[in-house]
Amino acid sequence: MPKTKEQFEEIRNERIDKILESALRLFVMKGYDAVNLDEVTKEAKCSHGLLYHYFKGKDELYLAVINKKVVPYIKETLQGISFEQKAKYVIHDVLKEILKKIKAVDEKNSWKIYLYLNIHLQKNLFLSSAQEKMPMFIKLLELIKRGQEEGDFNDHNEDELAISLLSLIKGLAFTRIHIGYKRFKCPNSDIIMKMLYK
Repeated sequence: MPKTKEQFEEIRNERIDKILESALRLFVMKGYDAVNLDEVTKEAKCSHGLLYHYFKGKDELYLAVINKKVVPYIKETLQGISFEQKAKYVIHDVLKEILKKIKAVDEKNSWKIYLYLNIHLQKNLFLSSAQEKMPMFIKLLELIKRGQEEGDFNDHNEDELAISLLSLIKGLAFTRIHIGYKRFKCPNSDIIMKMLYK
């Protein structure tokens, strides 16, 4: 009996998802520049022809991972946070949510956070603007400046504070990825916030 249009669409979506999941893991473990498409096809158990049927090349595959797996996950993680409140509460709430995801049993949480925070490190991937390359940094920088204006944060250089905070989060995600759930210990968000306060 021939397959219906809906069945073909479901098969197509499953294949794409398997490719994206395989690419996600490889991009996290090796970085964009070190991953080759042979590895992706091997891990996804698909042919090169099938991969190229859905994606023109590695850059398109990477952007699909970011746009279909990573960005929606980050938006979902942060959706309950009010960005209208004082900056110190926004950053604290963001930290709590991100740390909760990093500490979770499912390691894919850490993969997505880590990949999102490393978009700007991909040397051979062209992205059209600095904002696309460093979305979290720019948002965090704005919040730190606002927190300084509100009188809650110290007057250290805001770039250095943002870099320090993002580096700490990336380091925690990296550690969680590489040592596993059982051995991972994560600091409380209140401890991390102390580096920002006056």
